[in-house]
Amino acid sequence: RHDTNMTQKSEVSSAIVDKDLAKQALGSYTWQEVAQHYTKESCWVIYNEGVYDITEFLPRHPGGVDLLLLCASRDITNILRPYHWNTDAPVHIIQQFYIGKLSGPSEFPVFPADTGFYREMRSRVADYFITTGQDPKDPRPGLYRLLSMLMIAFLCYFICHVSRAAPFSVRCAAAIIFGVFQSLMLLHAMHDASHSSFSHNPNVWTFVGHFVMDIFAGASLNSWLHQHVISHHVYTNIVTVDSDLPVNLESDLRRITPQQSWSWPYRYQVAYLPVLYSLLGIKFRIQDILGTLVQKTNGAHRVGYLGPSKVLEQIAAKAMFAFWRIAIPVILCRASTTQTLILFFIAELTTGMYLAYNFQVSHISPQAEFPSSEGELDEWAISQVKTSVDYAHGCSLTTYLSGALNYQTVHHLFPAISQYHYPAIGPIVKKVCEEYGVRFNCLSSFSEAFNCHLSHLYSMGNPITSPERVKFH
Repeated sequence: RHDTNMTQKSEVSSAIVDKDLAKQALGSYTWQEVAQHYTKESCWVIYNEGVYDITEFLPRHPGGVDLLLLCASRDITNILRPYHWNTDAPVHIIQQFYIGKLSGPSEFPVFPADTGFYREMRSRVADYFITTGQDPKDPRPGLYRLLSMLMIAFLCYFICHVSRAAPFSVRCAAAIIFGVFQSLMLLHAMHDASHSSFSHNPNVWTFVGHFVMDIFAGASLNSWLHQHVISHHVYTNIVTVDSDLPVNLESDLRRITPQQSWSWPYRYQVAYLPVLYSLLGIKFRIQDILGTLVQKTNGAHRVGYLGPSKVLEQIAAKAMFAFWRIAIPVILCRASTTQTLILFFIAELTTGMYLAYNFQVSHISPQAEFPSSEGELDEWAISQVKTSVDYAHGCSLTTYLSGALNYQTVHHLFPAISQYHYPAIGPIVKKVCEEYGVRFNCLSSFSEAFNCHLSHLYSMGNPITSPERVKFH
């Protein structure tokens, strides 16, 4: 439904569509046919079961070409709204590029249309920013934090690899602190940049995202965008579709969804998984090569067109990471190779564990639902609320240490808003949930959230747990 002003604005778009219709009849396309159009030369998307050729719009997109190419050949129905939460303009702009309808089954599950829940929430959040006059993408809080984190990280780097006075035990402690602040840079600056909420300028968020993720951390922003933005944020906790969950229901190190088959080693996952979480960073750096560049898949999702330049950028970033983390200490600082590698792995295992603990408690919990890709789904925004777990609202220290992931529900509903606004808009989200009778999961502290996560691991590893049980309360 559109108001009168928006209907008037759409008349221009309708005229363009009518002109195109005079040239050719509208087509009907399968998702497999749409999937062939993912480059700058031919860029198609699916929106509300319609097919759109947005190729000529690529250079005019205010958010830059890369974001549209990331979405190319995919269903953007539940990407368009969250990233344009305060305007309906994109919904009208896209109409001029309509070329036909989607026929046959969809590639992934389709959510029911919004019945007013998300529309009301978007309206109230928009009113908050209008009333306060604040910029939802103000980059300054993130920039200040990034600079302070960089200073601490490089101080630790100096202690680890340059200082001759510090004993090895002190250098090990510095490596742990380095790992923590590497995690914080990823949770703050990189995470916001990946959701285009770090300023209004695509050049700024692209630079910040690649600098922190690729050069500083040695991973791949391209891989992260596919797994996190395209998969996890759209299909949160939907079994076999969300790339953060096991795709193979018969064989995985983890049993974290009721739909997975059970075998006896899962009895002990509550003991071994929290330890294996430390390997997350190393796993991701391997995955972004094997999955993104070689297999060109991320879980159940296709990797979009990267092009030779992005492939070279990714390889060059890996080389730069190895140079400044390993080569400089060993070659230029003449540090012990053995000690350098030990300190490197201490830092990386710390980063992996820190990130994994923060990620897991927000979705892998008895409080969160795990919808089946074959079952009936809630509308998208309601599903986001039911599959997310918040904790420690109002605690500034927890918000800082988690990169505002303690406001996970708010983040999933408004990913394009800077995380530094989440404490203010959290009560708005909770209020709308109460009014619509949607359960909002919010625990008192990180320790409670972590204990719930461990409880979930134990429950899923216990053979008494019914494999048909989909929801936990």
